Amino acid sequence: MRVRNTEKVYFPYMKRPTFFIAGAPRCGTTALYTYLSAHPNIFLPKIKELHYFASDFPDLHKIVFKSLDDYLKLFAETSDRHLAVGEVSPLYIYSKVALENIKKFDPSAKIILILRNPVDFVPSIHQLNLNLLRENEQDLVKAWELQELRRQGKMIPQGCRAPELVLYGELGLFGKHLERVFQTFSREQVLATLFDDFATHPKGVYDSILSFLGVPSDNREEFPQINAGYEQRSKLLAGLIHPPRPIYRLFMKAISLLGTGFMEQISVVYNKVEVFNTRRASRSPIDPVFRAKLRAYFKDDIRKLSSLISRDLSAWLVED
Repeated sequence: MRVRNTEKVYFPYMKRPTFFIAGAPRCGTTALYTYLSAHPNIFLPKIKELHYFASDFPDLHKIVFKSLDDYLKLFAETSDRHLAVGEVSPLYIYSKVALENIKKFDPSAKIILILRNPVDFVPSIHQLNLNLLRENEQDLVKAWELQELRRQGKMIPQGCRAPELVLYGELGLFGKHLERVFQTFSREQVLATLFDDFATHPKGVYDSILSFLGVPSDNREEFPQINAGYEQRSKLLAGLIHPPRPIYRLFMKAISLLGTGFMEQISVVYNKVEVFNTRRASRSPIDPVFRAKLRAYFKDDIRKLSSLISRDLSAWLVED
């Protein structure tokens, strides 16, 4: 039986989310979501990347939330055994409003971030954008050079649902983004770890996250690689599941009439189709001259990140 008021929706044993994996994309968040979802004392919704609190990115929402009640319905299956309840939305780190919205929702919320060397991140996010049809410039260097025009609202790909996602220089300023997180939440509420550590010592990072969340170890020993570099099998199918922004808006508006539960089912099917349409692929090495350009661009921000997490990141600034 459900009792409802104007702000909260309640189900038997339902718990509200108290932790948020807020970023960054292409840094291992899908793997972390997979591992944590299997933990018996942790609850994560069936849908990754809800981005509910990023109200400035409405076209990135996989479900149209008409109210807080709609959002909380996705946590209706929580029970007393779930000691930690959360969600994974890696674009929260880029939203201008998500962090404040989360804080208003739960001032004691815990924020988890995985960050990586921006020189490696930029080609990875560019490839992801190509696969999701957010990007139409195949050449990374040319896409980088388009940023100034795109800041002016020009040359934005039709399939890009948020222009911020093709501003690669801004996306990779992890020191700047983490500084903003620390301006919103106390350092005790934030766990920032590195993709390098997660890739080389996944168990250590995983266990540190469990400790941060206050849940016991599940003795996981296997950490299979998930969501590594990939490409679309069929561009035609990719076009159907990643339509231009206006078509996506109409589609979401139509299915929203059928309620949150229906949208959740559609999103589950959508994710399965997307996985089916991908295959592993290796990326071509980046031109050394362009890598040097990226190191110079991100140099000051890498030093800022190094200071914020008290970690020596000088290796990121050394020529390969």
